[in-house]
Amino acid sequence: MAAETPGRAFAATWRNERGEVVGTTFGGTMCLRPRKPWRIRFHRDGFEGVIRCGECPGCLEFDRRRLADRLHAKYSSDGCAQGAGHGTAAYPSARSAAGETQRLFVVRIYAPIEMHAAISHKLHRRRGLQLEPGMWRLGASSFAVLSREATTLPLVLRQNGVKFRIEPLRLRRGRRAWRSLTAGLIVAREIYGEQTKRWYARGLPAAEREKWEVIKIAKYKSYDRARSPRARTDRRLVLVPPDVWKLSRTDRRFLHGLLTRQPDPEGVRKVMGLVADTLRKAGSSLLVSAPPKAVLGVEQVREWYRRYAERSRARTTSPTPDQDLTPTSEVGGYVSSGHEQGELMPEQLAAARRKEQAERKKRRLQWEAQEIIERMRKKSEGW
Repeated sequence: MAAETPGRAFAATWRNERGEVVGTTFGGTMCLRPRKPWRIRFHRDGFEGVIRCGECPGCLEFDRRRLADRLHAKYSSDGCAQGAGHGTAAYPSARSAAGETQRLFVVRIYAPIEMHAAISHKLHRRRGLQLEPGMWRLGASSFAVLSREATTLPLVLRQNGVKFRIEPLRLRRGRRAWRSLTAGLIVAREIYGEQTKRWYARGLPAAEREKWEVIKIAKYKSYDRARSPRARTDRRLVLVPPDVWKLSRTDRRFLHGLLTRQPDPEGVRKVMGLVADTLRKAGSSLLVSAPPKAVLGVEQVREWYRRYAERSRARTTSPTPDQDLTPTSEVGGYVSSGHEQGELMPEQLAAARRKEQAERKKRRLQWEAQEIIERMRKKSEGW
């Protein structure tokens, strides 16, 4: 009977020196391909970690959450009135009177990537549209803008034949409310191209920054990106990747190539959903509890050895030949009698094989010499 995969299998775990799990944390922002983890690390106040790559799904999700924190700090701290945030450690409530009256809408406009900047510039210059400064790309085929009203902007877009989608922002949901606006950050940078920003915005609070000391490891140590720890603490705890996220190197490369070809957030979510389902099934199959094998008794062990000896004797017994296969000159080669491995000692068998090969070589040379003589004779008669 197959057991269900525990939720801990999809979470990063903190482990002690004995490998015991002492805590779990979210593993979706963990870097899958850290930069030279066997050589360089960052360190501060007894905490040590690897340098993230900034391109894998975990790093892109980390960037998306940081942007969502900044948006939440601006628009939810004081009811969207002033746009000044004071940190994101504890999300302020957005249920104030001003926050309830000042509503925000995410307007997703579908257009090719080369037209994003031009359309956004024209919309922001048009009077009467209550748009927030900035734009957010949602892949190569659409971008989004923030609006404080849901009537005028849709009317303008319909008049110009632009396809769009509008949805309200529920600020009381905290950082999760900005998922639809920041989804473009999980799309690979290759989709947007070089020198193309994924979003523009003014007035956002500065992202939280921390100073770290980069250290170099003097002695080389092997590092497995699928299993090796991502962080260490002075309490001798290590942060280990999720158990089910142990793809082979070939699978990781295939997944990276598949993600870099997805042009929109929906495609990225679909691929990651397929990966999660595959890993979940693989984890479930690995947790199948098979019944233990019964211990063999003394009589069963003796019976097994007796049958093994009989099979060995049957393999080494030489059958009696039905007829004598003697070599003949009409065949053109040497036909030897059959021998089994058990009839001769290894040295005698090797000597017999060498003698047989020498006989074959001697007969082949004689036959070739006879052919040469016969051809020369025919030519001499023709002259």
